[in-house]
Amino acid sequence: MKRLIIIFLLACVSILGNAQPVTEPDFGWGNCHYYNANVGDTILFMGINVVLLDMKNHYNKLSVDNDTIELKVSRRSLPMSSNLVRAFVADNRNVKNLAANKAAHGLLKKDALICLSDNQNMMLNPDSYRFPVSYNDGFNWNMNEDNHMFSYLAKGCNSGGEAKANEGIGIALTGSRGIEKHWLLAIEDSKVVWVEDQKNGRNSKQACVLLQSNSNPSVFYVYDRLYANTIQVKEGQEVRMGELLGTVWGDENWAYLQLAVVKSDTIPDYENRYANCVNFFPQLYELYFKNSFNFTKSFTRGKVDFARPPQSNGNRKKLLAFEEYAGMGWGLGAWNTADKVMFCTKGEQGNARLKKVMFGGSEAECRNPDNYFDYEINVRNGVYRVRAQVGDVELPSWQKMEYEGVEAASYELAAGEQKWTSERVVKVTDRKLTVRIYVDPKNEKVAAISEIVFQQAY
Repeated sequence: MKRLIIIFLLACVSILGNAQPVTEPDFGWGNCHYYNANVGDTILFMGINVVLLDMKNHYNKLSVDNDTIELKVSRRSLPMSSNLVRAFVADNRNVKNLAANKAAHGLLKKDALICLSDNQNMMLNPDSYRFPVSYNDGFNWNMNEDNHMFSYLAKGCNSGGEAKANEGIGIALTGSRGIEKHWLLAIEDSKVVWVEDQKNGRNSKQACVLLQSNSNPSVFYVYDRLYANTIQVKEGQEVRMGELLGTVWGDENWAYLQLAVVKSDTIPDYENRYANCVNFFPQLYELYFKNSFNFTKSFTRGKVDFARPPQSNGNRKKLLAFEEYAGMGWGLGAWNTADKVMFCTKGEQGNARLKKVMFGGSEAECRNPDNYFDYEINVRNGVYRVRAQVGDVELPSWQKMEYEGVEAASYELAAGEQKWTSERVVKVTDRKLTVRIYVDPKNEKVAAISEIVFQQAY
């Protein structure tokens, strides 16, 4: 027994002795350094210890210079800074598990992929990188598109096919359908590797352009869903940062740029263009706003539509978790790995669909620990008039509505039936208007909301 104890202690010493901090990143892009880490691993960055302490679904707990921070995988969330270190979590194994195309998450080798940078410098030097859409035609990036980085694209009530996670970032350009508007720009000095517009039965009006970074030849930029007739570049051409590439193609539904950053030691072909996607939402946000920190968007009145068809609102379904810069969203927690709610779209109508058990039968299945969902809107303090339209466009529904704790009513509605609640006058004192929807605790009927209308009274 004594001999076994000694062997065990020696093994422990050996393991601890080999637990050296990680000092070299897996790869870099601009001023950003990406590290794979398992829970318990230490990364030594700028002389500061960064430790992955724990993971729960898409939430990740890090210690940065002994300061504990909690970060979601940054599908559309921003970095946090501690001391001199700016950090965001680019991916983790729980988010990867939701993806049909696992190759898009190919850069993830351990529990999580963590991006670190010096918070005194921008993640991408603005002298070398440019936001990829021209501002000349009044472009405004809403950032609420449902096809953001690694978004879980769940099946709606009337759509077949396999649920998947979005590859790259979709930027809605609905107003440019059939118009040479909102020109797309080279994000940095690059070489055009290929231009594809004919393969695999694609609509011949669409095209895809692959750029190879001059500063880092293992980084590639995928510009997809371009309009073949407006392409301004050709294979082998050198392009400068900000040079015109073309415009997007728009069909009868909507128009958008599908943009991805890919890390590859070999040139990606068209079929595998979305393998090894780099999470770059924080960098794109920084290029647009010239900073990487949250600002607060606030409203005094508004109309919030849920799950309307993309041609009407640029694929802003209002299904996503609350983000401060967006000013509104669902109050979700670590229990919901998809970081969003379900939906149903039928014709020109749609609604957010809520149940105690969400995304049942899929990789994203999860259970709400509460019997309600909150939709939160940043507002100025004051008195507000508010009402909502409830009911599901396809299924029988039951829901009880509250506005700032003031009950509106309970509604049990037939399949396809929708109804407006009576207006309530409520007082907001915490700068957040909360619409609470109670769900059937037996999980037998769905709850649904299709629209919220609010206005400050005084």
